[in-house]
Amino acid sequence: MKNLALITAFLILFGSAVSQSRKQLPEVVISNGKYELHVDGKPFLMLGAQLWNSSAWPSITDKFWVQLRQLNANTLEAPIYWQNIEPELGRFNFKELDNLILSARKENLKLVLLWFASWKNGNSYYTPPWVQENTEKYARMLNASGEELMVLSAVSKENLEADKRAFVEVIRHIKSIDSDEQTVIMIQVQNEPGSLGTDRDYSPAANKLFDGEVPHTLVSGLKKQRGSWTHVFGVDAPEAFNAYYIANYINEIAKAGQTVYDLPMFANAWSRENLFHRPGDYPSGGPTSNMLELWKAAAPNLDFLSPDLYVGNPNAFQDLCKKYDRTDNMLLIPETGNGVSFARYHFYAIGNHHAKGVAVYGIDPFHADPHDKQNLDKLDDRFNDISANYKLLSKATQKILSLQREDKLKAAGEEQGLIEQLINFENYDVLFEFGYPTYKERGRQSGRVLIGQLSENEFLLIGFDAKFKFRPTYGSGFTKAEYVLVEEGYFEGETWVRERIWNGDETYHSTLRSQGSLLKIRLRKVKSALGGPARANFEQN
Repeated sequence: MKNLALITAFLILFGSAVSQSRKQLPEVVISNGKYELHVDGKPFLMLGAQLWNSSAWPSITDKFWVQLRQLNANTLEAPIYWQNIEPELGRFNFKELDNLILSARKENLKLVLLWFASWKNGNSYYTPPWVQENTEKYARMLNASGEELMVLSAVSKENLEADKRAFVEVIRHIKSIDSDEQTVIMIQVQNEPGSLGTDRDYSPAANKLFDGEVPHTLVSGLKKQRGSWTHVFGVDAPEAFNAYYIANYINEIAKAGQTVYDLPMFANAWSRENLFHRPGDYPSGGPTSNMLELWKAAAPNLDFLSPDLYVGNPNAFQDLCKKYDRTDNMLLIPETGNGVSFARYHFYAIGNHHAKGVAVYGIDPFHADPHDKQNLDKLDDRFNDISANYKLLSKATQKILSLQREDKLKAAGEEQGLIEQLINFENYDVLFEFGYPTYKERGRQSGRVLIGQLSENEFLLIGFDAKFKFRPTYGSGFTKAEYVLVEEGYFEGETWVRERIWNGDETYHSTLRSQGSLLKIRLRKVKSALGGPARANFEQN
């Protein structure tokens, strides 16, 4: 009996240890009505970098970790290629995938894997040779002239089953080597899917479906009346047709993968907001802004849909963020450009549109001169401002996410012709002035700020190259805001750690520095003198 009691106690303790060691899988959740990405059981802000398309090979990946460290990223987005994973039908190769996962784990980086398979940028160049060379079995799209395109047909069951089978093997392998450590936190299923060069598939099989009725599940999900594609969607019928079959195809692949290992999965879009906005000029049928409702109805297993954003206009950038920051969709931006303009735009996405992650494209020195050792051994200067962002943001990620959740976080930035910006909060107005420091490079708009209201009289400022002034809300009976305490520091989780106190010249000039400042500011509102305009306004109300 004594031995039995000891064995029982051991099993209980062993079971408890196993239970405690088993991590919660990454997931997309809704908290306080807002989407969140949870990693290791807590909210996660992805500060990411994406590789060049053909760089996920050990000969390159083994050399760029120094750049990622200098970037201060916490996540690497890396493509994995169907043509490499399954070079021959039914024979799978995971050597490069293993190297990528193990290396990222050693570097303490999270991984988002990008499945380059049936679609990559509106084409199908990453399919295996045995798919490309057998177009009778693995059908391609045709354009309206009957010309065969290098794009797999989304109405082909053979294409779907081949891609799905390979994807499931990839997911099964990831689970076998990574379920304990969870280096891989998400999967992007395909890359910028759709068809370049045609608005829809005009193959005989596709034409037959297009001539029929819109599937009942789709019209029901969109709350539309039943009818033909043209009757239901009008001029957008070809693109809607393409979008439905591509979304359904990708959804089936994601669903099969999630059955094996339930990681968050998403699809990304080549944005349509350029040139003439015509399907086929951009990949027709992808999760573009005009097809989001349809994709949501046709691909319910995808956790979210994402825009790849390279637009140089700040208003256009924020407009696209707004379109994807929806009550039924989490905003995460897997690709952006580099340089100081996108450093500002990252702040806009996080501060004004609840983005749970951003990533800059092309971090590895793939295009550097191989004889220029300096360029291979350090971060390219084009990424310096993104690096500064990530370094500063990493000091307050949990607080940033909690302010997002409470809708108490906003962003401001320096744009051409915009030298000041007024931000309104409860009880306070905050004026940011740009153009500082005066010695910086002419025309370089580097001013950018995140500001969050921590409590009635307390604010968090995160930013670069901007002056700030606080005033009580006009008409409140107060005309002046005094600094009670200005602290520079960082957060450990949600706990503030003070490094120093600002006073004297620092508070007199109230300037966020070029290398970045993270401040916690406590204010005191001062009443106006009797008869002052704010007092009079206050008394009238």
